[in-house]
Amino acid sequence: MNYPLWDVPVIGGSWVIGIIAIVHIYVSHFAVGGGAWLAMVEHLAYKKNDERLYDYLKSHSRFFVLVTTVFGAVTGVGIWFSISLVNPDGTASLIQIFTLGWAEEYLFFVAELATAFAYYYTWNTLDRKQHLQLARFYFIFSVFTLVIINGIITFQLTPGGWIESKNWLHGFFNQTYLPSLIIRLLIMFAIAGMYGLVTATRIKDEHLRVYMVRFCARWLMPIFFLGPIVGFFYLYNVPQASISTIFEGIQSSGIGNFSILARALYLCLILSGTVLIFAYVGPYLNPRGFTFKIALAFMVCGLLTTGTAEWMREMLRKPYVVYDYMYSNGIRKTEIPELQKKNFYNATKWHTADNTDVAHGKTIFKYQCMSCHTENGYRSMKKLIGERDKEAVIAFLNLLKETDPEKNPYSGLMPPFVGDQEDMDKLAAYLSSLNGSKSSTESQKVGKSEAKKKIAASGGQ
Repeated sequence: MNYPLWDVPVIGGSWVIGIIAIVHIYVSHFAVGGGAWLAMVEHLAYKKNDERLYDYLKSHSRFFVLVTTVFGAVTGVGIWFSISLVNPDGTASLIQIFTLGWAEEYLFFVAELATAFAYYYTWNTLDRKQHLQLARFYFIFSVFTLVIINGIITFQLTPGGWIESKNWLHGFFNQTYLPSLIIRLLIMFAIAGMYGLVTATRIKDEHLRVYMVRFCARWLMPIFFLGPIVGFFYLYNVPQASISTIFEGIQSSGIGNFSILARALYLCLILSGTVLIFAYVGPYLNPRGFTFKIALAFMVCGLLTTGTAEWMREMLRKPYVVYDYMYSNGIRKTEIPELQKKNFYNATKWHTADNTDVAHGKTIFKYQCMSCHTENGYRSMKKLIGERDKEAVIAFLNLLKETDPEKNPYSGLMPPFVGDQEDMDKLAAYLSSLNGSKSSTESQKVGKSEAKKKIAASGGQ
């Protein structure tokens, strides 16, 4: 209510964040896992004194620096830009809660960038032992950025003891912190291997190319052996309400009633299995036949897997942006009782100049619903409302106003409606207008008017 909102047509603001975030995560995970990969390969080159490996590392480090420090940094800024516009209240809360954490992350991020540039530009100025140390330092700094970011990301789903204590460390070291950190590290190592395959297939020396392709394929193995164990550990600590939604969808999938989380889980498992089989029978068993084009297709499959997993993680905490504290529309859970007693439209600071009920209702829609719905696009309200008239919409909004799950079956899916009866009438007027629907009272008036016209036209007979 304190900020103007960004209205993104068709796809909605949530998908703007999602698209940028998924691409950024795929690159930033490479930045961390790729640091371990660089240190490991350079250690092999140093140990064997292999000039061919050093030449390959020089070209790969150029690719690494361009992708992680240029593209990765730009998409990182894009995330901040988009979340600030789409969900300013949630962004402000995360900044305020973790001010010290963000400051520490920034220091490690600067150190990470400086070390990455130093690593690339000192191939011919530092001796090989010192250069190897740079690779190790880079990996350490990048892991510390993950250690901090992971605490803030997991806080959104499992705030832990912060809800009661308001101590940021209690929220930072929450119940999903450790399993999430382990599984992300495993994913990062796998992604580093996938990126390595892209450059390894470009090596002209056949013996070295075969060796590096098979070496990169091995980096994917830990996630497939340890991933299911750590994944179960992670889900065990996720809020029970979210887990119930997944398993209810799985149990009812036989009759075609998939929940969205169950679909995401199935898709993630299918894509992960595809990557595993492809990695084993492709670059590992047949490194000579693994080409650059296949490596790129492999990267796309990895991006789809990462995107599905991240989307599912985001869906687990809906309808909250911070679970059990702040709803996805920026309204805090503790504010609901008070806001339901007052006029919501008048409490917003960014009114429309139009004084019609429909315009007022659209403003309420933007603040309470637009974080998840669009007017006529992704999760279209026009499609969801269908042919419902104003009275039918009001009945539904009365249902959404209930905070008791026994009375409101949508309480675990959508934030409760807040505002007084005037707000409800105006929002209903706007929503029913999307398909040109009229209230039953208006329809009756129109019907009577048309009947009178027909009688008059027939001469009163």
